[in-house]
Amino acid sequence: MGSDEASVQASVAHLVLCCVAGRGVSQHQGKCFTHPGMHANFFIHGILGFLHFQSNLLNNDFNAAYLISLHATRYLALPCLNADLRNNDQALASAHLLSGVIPFALALAGQDNIVLGNFVIACNIISLCHYSLQNNREWGWFTAAAGVLAYFLSPVTKQKMLYPLTLGLMQYCAYRVFTVHFAPPPPPQGRR
Repeated sequence: MGSDEASVQASVAHLVLCCVAGRGVSQHQGKCFTHPGMHANFFIHGILGFLHFQSNLLNNDFNAAYLISLHATRYLALPCLNADLRNNDQALASAHLLSGVIPFALALAGQDNIVLGNFVIACNIISLCHYSLQNNREWGWFTAAAGVLAYFLSPVTKQKMLYPLTLGLMQYCAYRVFTVHFAPPPPPQGRR
């Protein structure tokens, strides 16, 4: 596959991410800053990804902005989601936000610690699974699985289009964690 074809595919994948995340941004209601943080993070990354992979046509270099956005999607999205899910416990919400800020700040300083970043991502995925189990949220499980695909499996393939597509899947599932709740069936009533 040629470089131009890979760039076009990556651009389209970033547009798909932008469209999926745009729905989350447009549907947000409330006064919490972390919940739109994940949606806005993916939306901005979708725009910058499209511009980055089409920079040859636009005669502009979006590489620096794209790298910042790339680190933000990797290290800040899940902590923002977990912080919002636990917004009634300020200490736990703050711990989640801080867990993402540390590897993000290191990446911006040019000292990206992949092992620390993967550890933080794994901890946030486990925390999301715990929340899903505790609150019976099936979409939380789907979001965690999409997070594993996006953060651990898609980088191994080295395909430029897979990361934004798996982020789009994670965004699609995360949006539903807040809107769809699966309640357990009512207990059976005794026979008379």
